[in-house]
Amino acid sequence: MAVPKLKERTLCELSQIKVRYSLGPSRRKPHLEILVIHYTGVYPPGSAGNDDAQYMKAMAKAGVAAFEPWGVIHDLSDLTYEWGDRLDIAFVGPEDDAKASELLGAVFGTSNPPLAGQAAVVVGPQCEEAVRTLLLGENSQEPIEKAGYVFRLLERAWEFVESQIK
Repeated sequence: MAVPKLKERTLCELSQIKVRYSLGPSRRKPHLEILVIHYTGVYPPGSAGNDDAQYMKAMAKAGVAAFEPWGVIHDLSDLTYEWGDRLDIAFVGPEDDAKASELLGAVFGTSNPPLAGQAAVVVGPQCEEAVRTLLLGENSQEPIEKAGYVFRLLERAWEFVESQIK
């Protein structure tokens, strides 16, 4: 049986959003690194943004796999986002790879500090309201801080991730 004609694909064709990564040491335990994933561009409204959400999720998972951070911050401060139901799938953290890490530790007898359980999200003026209603509900009047892991300042998000260090 012949292989059907293959079409080459790239992740970049899914989205015009740009993704950059930055790493920094925790102030509490400098050997633990925190990954900041910066997103810039325009997230298309509604279901037109589904591919963008999938792309952002793939790039976040790639960053976590490549850099093996202790914690993660998703920086949306330069992202324009009006509405859409899938953006939150991109908010992955190191816990996504935690099971593999635990298995390796059990097999090889290594012990690492537990990974941060919750990634943080930083919003800017071009996405704050849409992220608020995405996470808290379309009719919610609650402030964005009610989500517990969303912040307007990178410094606050960093403090939140560091607060998970045991």
